[in-house]
Amino acid sequence: MRRIVGPFLASLLLLIFPSAASAQSVAQFYRGKIVTIFVGFGTGGGYDGYAQLLARHMGRHIPGEPNLIVKHMAGAGSMLMTNYLYNVAPRDGTAFGIMASNVAFSPLIGSAEEKSAVKFEAAKLGWLGSLEKFTPLGLAWHNTGIRTLDDVKKREMRFGSSGPSSGGEIYAQLLNEMLGTKLKSIRGYRGSNDITLAIERGEVDGFIGWCWTCMKAEKPQYLANKLVNVFVQLGLDPEPEMAGIPAALDLITDPRDHQAARLILTNLAMSRPFATPPDVPAERLAALRDAFNAVTTDPEFLSEAKRTGRDISLYKGPEIDRLLKETYSLSADIVKRANEVSVPR
Repeated sequence: MRRIVGPFLASLLLLIFPSAASAQSVAQFYRGKIVTIFVGFGTGGGYDGYAQLLARHMGRHIPGEPNLIVKHMAGAGSMLMTNYLYNVAPRDGTAFGIMASNVAFSPLIGSAEEKSAVKFEAAKLGWLGSLEKFTPLGLAWHNTGIRTLDDVKKREMRFGSSGPSSGGEIYAQLLNEMLGTKLKSIRGYRGSNDITLAIERGEVDGFIGWCWTCMKAEKPQYLANKLVNVFVQLGLDPEPEMAGIPAALDLITDPRDHQAARLILTNLAMSRPFATPPDVPAERLAALRDAFNAVTTDPEFLSEAKRTGRDISLYKGPEIDRLLKETYSLSADIVKRANEVSVPR
C-alpha cells in the first residue's frame, strides 16, 4: 500500500504545484554549473564592461545560483561570436552572449558579403534583454583641427573600426551618404579600448559609434580635459546631456532617407543585448529572463553600475522579440534604401 500511495501523492503534488516542480528542476540543473557569457569584442570596452558587471551579480538570481564567467570572442563586429552562439554553443542554458545590436539586423540591411556571413536567424535566438539604450557619437581628437560636422564635410577623417559589420562603419556610411561627410574607416581594431589607444597615438583621427555613456565611464578625462571634440550624435532621440551637439536625424530632411535612417538606428533601442542560442528549454530560458530582469533592480548590481559609470536601462527580451518582428516587416522600399546607405564601401 505504501508503494502505491507514495508515488501517487508525489504525482498529485506535481499536478497541484507545477510551477514549484518546474522551478525545482531548473534549480537542480543549474546547481554547481558554470554559465558562460560570450562577448563579441575584446577586453576593456563597453560590451565587456556590461558582461563583467552582469557576471558578478546575475548568478544569485538564477535558481541553483550557478557561477557565471566571461569569455571573449572578438571578430567582425561580433558577427563571429553570434554565429558561434547560434551554431556551436550549448543549447542547454549554460551559455549566452552579448553582441552589437546592429548584428541582429544584418540579415535585413547588411551588405551581400555580410549577409552571406550571417549564419543565424535573429528571431530564433533566446533574447534575454538589453541593459542600456545608448546614443552613439562622432568625435575627433583635439589636435586634428576637426571641431564640427561641417569640418568633416570639408576634409577626410579617419576613424578606428572593428570591421565592416560594426556599428561605427554603418553610422559613418549613413553620415557620408545622407549628410555629405568624408569619414574613412581604418579596420582591424578589436574594440573601443584599442580604438581609443589608436586615437591617443595619432594612428586615427577619431571615433564613430562610441556611446556617450561609454566615453563618460571609460575616458572621463576626454571631456574634463577637452581632449575630444564631439561633433554629432546618432540616437533615435537627442541625448539630453549632449545639448548643442547636432543630431543626425534632425539634419536629414528627405522623408524616405529619414525613414531609412530610423531603420538603421532602430537597433539602438537594444544597445547592449544579451541572447542565448536557439532551442534552450523553455523553463530555463524563462528563468534566465527572470534573472536578467531581477538583477536590474538588485541594489548591489545598481550600486556597482553607478560606481563604474554604467547606465542601466532595461529593455526586456519580449520587447526585443516584438522589435525584430516589426522591423523585419517594414516595406521593401525602406529596406532597400537602408541597404543602399549601409552597404560597406
